[in-house]
Amino acid sequence: MARLAGHGRAKYTTGTLLGSSRDRGWTGLLAERWSHTEGDLGEVRPRETEIVVMLEGCVHVRRRGDGRLQHHDAVPGTVWLCPAGIREDMIHIYGDIPETVHMYLPAPPLSETALRELDLDPGAVGLHYDGGFRDPLIEHIARAVRAEMADPAPGGKMLAETLAFALGVQILRRHSNLNPGAVALPGVRGALDARRLRRVVDYIEAHLGEDLSIEALAEVACLSPFHFARAFKAATGTAPHRYLTGRRIGRARALLAEGRLPLAEIAEICGFSSQPHFTYWFKRLVGATPGAYRESRGRA
Repeated sequence: MARLAGHGRAKYTTGTLLGSSRDRGWTGLLAERWSHTEGDLGEVRPRETEIVVMLEGCVHVRRRGDGRLQHHDAVPGTVWLCPAGIREDMIHIYGDIPETVHMYLPAPPLSETALRELDLDPGAVGLHYDGGFRDPLIEHIARAVRAEMADPAPGGKMLAETLAFALGVQILRRHSNLNPGAVALPGVRGALDARRLRRVVDYIEAHLGEDLSIEALAEVACLSPFHFARAFKAATGTAPHRYLTGRRIGRARALLAEGRLPLAEIAEICGFSSQPHFTYWFKRLVGATPGAYRESRGRA
């Protein structure tokens, strides 16, 4: 899947970019954090669907897209949706916004394979130009994305893919030309069978130090990414990104107990971006620093 480009710098001419997921290697989702000052924004016709969630502030927003004029009083949790291809020729913010999360999805927001698994015709899907609304699930996803940007987890790439799937489904359910009942998730067609699960688990164990993705694991299981994530959770009781984090920590504990390798090498072997990143997450999940854990195992 191609990486997303975003259009924030062209659109938010009065804003300040606070952070971006651009260098995280995420697929299917690009996220940016912005602060905005009062004024008029740039005119764009985006090639990607943008979902904006305001996290702080209390402002009035006026915007026009595809010839539709909208006025919104915005508070934390307010959401704006601009589908790909909709020309926004006027946006004015009355007041300052300390922080927003901007999430960019492909057009359409789910792959053709995922849409067909939902029994939807990709050519019949159209998104609404909606704004000024509250959607608890979209807000929850935005805050989870922000948390991952601020504090990257060992399985963060998989988490981002999972959040992108959830966001795409919610947009189709609540903010498209489709009947919400038509976008109900299909029942899981069964958990991964023992043979496929073993193949995936063996692949994870052999590639713990790599930047794994749901797409790569789905290919090992010969399933679509959309179906794989749900079938894996049905088989193991945990989401792929949580399973991956658990296995990385498990491998680290075993290597620490052996007492031979330096911490920096263990961090690399187990897929952590750096030794400080490894130390932080190991202490957070195990309750002791890697050094203290190694010392305690040595005494034992």
